[in-house]
Amino acid sequence: MSIASDISDFMGWNGEDQDEVSVYVAGMTISGWQNVSIRMGLEVMPSTARIAFTEYQPDGGYTLSVDPGMRCKVLIGTDLVITGYVSVVETDTDSNGNLMEMEIDSLSIDLVECSAEFATYQMSSTNALAICQQVSRPRGVTVTSTQGAGNTDIQQFSVILSETAYEVMERVCRLAGCIFYDQPDGTVLLSPVGATQASGSLEEGKNIEHISTRRSLRGRFSEVRAIIQNPVVLFTPPDSDDYVSQMQAVSDPVNAVATDPGVTRSRPLLIPVELGDADYAVAKQRVQWEVARRYGRSQVIDVVCDSWRDGSGKLWTPNTLVRIKRKSWQIGQIWLIAEVEFVRGEDGSRAQITLMPPEAFKPEPLLLPMQSNEAVAAANSSIGDAGADKTAVQQEDI
Repeated sequence: MSIASDISDFMGWNGEDQDEVSVYVAGMTISGWQNVSIRMGLEVMPSTARIAFTEYQPDGGYTLSVDPGMRCKVLIGTDLVITGYVSVVETDTDSNGNLMEMEIDSLSIDLVECSAEFATYQMSSTNALAICQQVSRPRGVTVTSTQGAGNTDIQQFSVILSETAYEVMERVCRLAGCIFYDQPDGTVLLSPVGATQASGSLEEGKNIEHISTRRSLRGRFSEVRAIIQNPVVLFTPPDSDDYVSQMQAVSDPVNAVATDPGVTRSRPLLIPVELGDADYAVAKQRVQWEVARRYGRSQVIDVVCDSWRDGSGKLWTPNTLVRIKRKSWQIGQIWLIAEVEFVRGEDGSRAQITLMPPEAFKPEPLLLPMQSNEAVAAANSSIGDAGADKTAVQQEDI
């Protein structure tokens, strides 16, 4: 029997209210809500729910007993949104009885808080998905992927003994160029950015009740340039004009430059080329990523929507592309849902949604470990005894 059927049998609920929040724990369904907050996001792990309710359940005619550590499921209508554990239980007693508050975390809480366990702490000839699955398995969390995310072969990968499983997965997914986040059934999904498209749109004056924006130039640069990180011999004082030409000598061979047209004054950023980056391919991707990522993070839109669902009746979901329309814009723009919080209180139900440009979550291009190690070995093997006769010249590490 499904969870939805159990709830229907227990409460007599027929699904007419598609936004009815239900918590299924210890074979019981909790009702009598005072307020509800359910939060999910691309950078929110674990997904969480905070729910206040009366200890006495009028629908069932019994007093509810809930303890931290119990497995539970949170549903909105018939849609499962969180599978996890009760983490915190608080009670507040007054003349009107006992009010309880319960905090629920998705199963990934153990990936975030617990140290990683492996049969071996150094792996070779595997892919990112397999590493994430291995580190999550001891915590009872399943990892899946979509659209080929995590299929990147990682020839060599070492785990730091003090790392949590989440920290391991974060490093692995950066190497694989994908993101990972919670799923309603308690699994973790590896995915590219913007895996789905929402039906309908978020439109100011219609389903958007409130909107706020944040635009910033902090952390953005007019030019991002990759340089060869070698000792540079300074034949002239650093403040002379020749110093500029020497800087060009370490950047021109790479030919990796990206500009941000939104930054009008001179704000340069130099990034080093990774050792082993053949033909500077990663450096050329990296400078473009720096500009795009920094732009994406500098543009944030927060909206309060009057519905928890999009035009097709699907709950607003992180990593979903959605068209947002503002009165001041001539045409709508496609943004990415970074975070969503479903809130219900005395003033009704609202969805608080944070949106950013998709570029904000693009993973950083990185050189795979084996390629880097091979380059280091080659560099070390080429070092001879000639270094013993070094000429005393002024040097600066760039």
